[in-house]
Order: sequence, then structure tokens, then C-alpha cells
Amino acid sequence: MRIYFIFPLWMFLLGVLFSDELDPTFLVLNQFNQGIPIADSTLMENFSGLSFEFEMPMEQLVIDLDQMENPAASQMDFVKELGEKYGVNYILFNQFNKVEGRFYLEGQLYKTRSGGLIHRRKLDLNHYEDSPTNELKMWIGEIIGNVRLDWQNMRESILYLDQEDIAYDKNPLGAMLRSLTVPGWGQVYSGNKLSGGIWAGAESFLALATISSFLSYSEASQSYLSNSNLYETSVDEKEIAKYKTLAESDWDNHVKYNNLIVIFAGMTGAGWIANSIHAWFLGPRPYKNIYKKWDPSSKNSG
Repeated sequence: MRIYFIFPLWMFLLGVLFSDELDPTFLVLNQFNQGIPIADSTLMENFSGLSFEFEMPMEQLVIDLDQMENPAASQMDFVKELGEKYGVNYILFNQFNKVEGRFYLEGQLYKTRSGGLIHRRKLDLNHYEDSPTNELKMWIGEIIGNVRLDWQNMRESILYLDQEDIAYDKNPLGAMLRSLTVPGWGQVYSGNKLSGGIWAGAESFLALATISSFLSYSEASQSYLSNSNLYETSVDEKEIAKYKTLAESDWDNHVKYNNLIVIFAGMTGAGWIANSIHAWFLGPRPYKNIYKKWDPSSKNSG
């Protein structure tokens, strides 16, 4: 569970940001994997002093900036062209992805005069109702230096502001101890069911191989003793030769299965320890900022 923000030097003054535009205008390009029909009207209602144009997202902006050598200047010509075409000072491109209870947002603000990226934002939120619309308002508000208190309260309603209230239900030690008890349990405890299943399956196979080798070793030992006794007490030449051959075969099997016991038992023990160490490294750890589940009855829920 986590919430994190990336804000690169966004605390600039409104007068500096808009020093050359008396009436800033924005071209807003929103890309949603799930529709948010009130997104446009939300901006119009809450920022009456600004002018917005709304269009479908441009494919040229749907890129991974983190993979680019110079992301700030990567779209200069295209941004300038859009600025001239729509007669706007700024282009605001937002990517929203909502998967079950989780919400991701990446925002990019371009200045059409220079064509450069001047502001970028990333969000990863969970169990935060109305998050797309509220974070869209926060995003615009931070750009122009005007964030309302009720928007901040809505976001803070899912944050633990007092560290003493944070309880860590899961930790790496708990994962390691569980895997020491049952291989794979610690990985499942940490939310890695596939890894847990692989470890449990591997250890189960090695344990069964060890048990099977032991049973075969025991059977070969008993058969060797029996055939050796018959070999020593028999007076018939054919029977002597027969029991000698069987006893020698039982001895070879006894040695083979004994070696397999040592190999499989060693692999089982080493795997058990490795599984526990892996569970510790994979174990859940606390994050610097932790969210709590949305409470609609909270006084800060908007």
C-alpha cells in the first residue's frame, strides 16, 4: 500500500509562470482507460478565470518520457504547432489509468511559446474515491498557485499524518518465519502467490524424492540381508548362484539409494533455508507515505 508524488520544482509564482500571458489559455488532452465524463465540466466550474480547450489525446504525446535522453525538449516542434493551431499558451496532457481500486496519473505541462516541458507529475493512489477529478483540480491548482483547502482535505483524508497511528501488519521477519515453517508461505504472505507456489512445489518434490529414496534404500537393505542369508545357508549350486546375484544387486541398489538420500536431503535442507532467505528479501516493508482506506463518513471526505 502506498502513495507517492514526484514534483520537480513546481513551487513557482503565478506571476512568473504567466508573466507574458494576461489570460492564460490551456489545451487539455485527457487520456482515460475508464471514462470520467465530468472531467471537463469540473475544470470549467472550478477555474472560471482560465480558458480551456478540450481535445482527444495526441499520439505524439503518448510516450515514455523516462526512456528519453532529453524529455523536456523532445516534443518542442509538435507543441509549438499545437499552440498555433489552437491559439493556447499551455498544453496539459493527462494520462489516467484506473485498475480496480488503484488509480495512476501522469500529467505533463508544456509551454507552447518554447515548446518545452515545464512541469510533470506522477501519482499512484489506492482506495481514494473521486481521485481522478480531485487530483485533476489539484494539478491545475498547483500549476496556477491556487489550491483550495477542501481539495487538500480530500487527499489528506487517506493519509496517515501522524506516524504513531501507522501499524505495520506485515514485515520481512514474519515472512521469513512463515517460510521456515512451511516453504512458500512467506512468499504468499507477502502477496507473491506464484513465487510461493513454486517454492512449495519444489520443496514438496525434493521431500518426496528423499522419502522415496529412503523407502527404496530400506527395501534394498532388507532384500540384501534376506538374500545374503539364503546364499549362506543354501546347498544347491544353482540357488547359491541365484542368491549371490540377487544379493549383489541389492547391495548396489542400497548404495545408490543411500547416495540419493544424501543428495535429496541436502537439496531439501538448502532449499528450505534459501526459501526462507528469499521470503525475507521479498517480505513487505513500510513505505514513507502510507494511505488508509477511504472513509466516506470522515469530516475530510469532501
